[in-house]
Amino acid sequence: MTLEKVFTEVFAIPETSVNDVLELKQIAAWDSMNHMVLISRIEAVFNIQLTGDEIAEMRTVGDARAALRSRNLLP
Repeated sequence: MTLEKVFTEVFAIPETSVNDVLELKQIAAWDSMNHMVLISRIEAVFNIQLTGDEIAEMRTVGDARAALRSRNLLP
């Protein structure tokens, strides 16, 4: 599963709208509860555990991608 598909699944948005600059304030469903659902789904799909700092600082798709890249899970 791709990161784009994770966002699509969690927030029920079209995959075509998922890009690195898409931020939480642009997605009505991206509230604190769904943020934790997103984190859980990313951790499960990519078999990682995000740090507290990564979780708190994740405000865009690009932030999520950077966290995965820092672990060499994405090119």
